[in-house]
Amino acid sequence: MGPTARTVADNIRRLREARGMSLRALSAELKKVGRNLSADALNKIENGRTLPPEAEAPKQIRRADVDDLMALAAVFKVNPSALLFPHTYEGTVELTGIGPVDAKTAWKWARGFRPLHVPEGDDGTAYVDFLRHAHPLGYRDFGRSEAGRRAFREDHGGRGFVQRRRDGTYFTHDQDGNVLDLEFDESGNLVERHDKGDE
Repeated sequence: MGPTARTVADNIRRLREARGMSLRALSAELKKVGRNLSADALNKIENGRTLPPEAEAPKQIRRADVDDLMALAAVFKVNPSALLFPHTYEGTVELTGIGPVDAKTAWKWARGFRPLHVPEGDDGTAYVDFLRHAHPLGYRDFGRSEAGRRAFREDHGGRGFVQRRRDGTYFTHDQDGNVLDLEFDESGNLVERHDKGDE
């Protein structure tokens, strides 16, 4: 088994014990959310956990599939990353297909805050590329780098970041730097845009 499969097994056991659930109780809760995993199947998944070096490996091990993971996350009331990533924010963690990674970086990557690797001297392009492919439109926060501003405009039809003046009116800049006044309805939907020239 790879490091992520072991981590999943470790986290299932950790969360089950933290919730005070037996294998049978967890099986019953999973059935309520439409995922039939017997206590025996759950035990086989937990058998894949990290063991002390002197311990003998169990003969019967089962991997959790992605549907198992989503159902387990729902039952444990955690995000799926709480099952997939080592439960630590210190030191180095081992990730399948990646190898050793700083735990803080791994968790920021898991939460969609940053790419796993950022090239030295990056102008923000690595973040933009990551966010564009990791987050749906409407959930992306590209930041204030020039690369982020370009990406935001591309995603929003040439409109830049919306800014608020002291008088309570809103404006943005188009791709040429021109100021555009904005008007919104009561629901926050853009209703009009007026070209104003530079501010």
